[in-house]
Amino acid sequence: MKKLIVLLMVFVFVAGTVPAFAARDIKGASPKAYGQASDEAVFNRVGDWFATVGKSDEEKQAIIAQRKVERAKKKAMKEAEKKKKQMEKQAKKSQKQAKDKFKGLGKK
Repeated sequence: MKKLIVLLMVFVFVAGTVPAFAARDIKGASPKAYGQASDEAVFNRVGDWFATVGKSDEEKQAIIAQRKVERAKKKAMKEAEKKKKQMEKQAKKSQKQAKDKFKGLGKK
């Protein structure tokens, strides 16, 4: 009888948790979380706060605007460098394919 009760309890527990795991098809945060999310990282906002503590509103806005521009510039440079490396890699791959094709034509 004890075995039957333990088995029944295990079955109820497993059956209760299966729907919770089945709802995990979507990866990442929920759409509601994305709607409330900020583009700025937390450490950037904290750094901005430390930079603007005790300043007037005009100074705060100027400092924050300047920092945002610097971050955007840095991000654009990083993206450009990434694209450049990707294009170089693609060019090398194309050259190798062309070279292999040319060698294949000479053997026939």
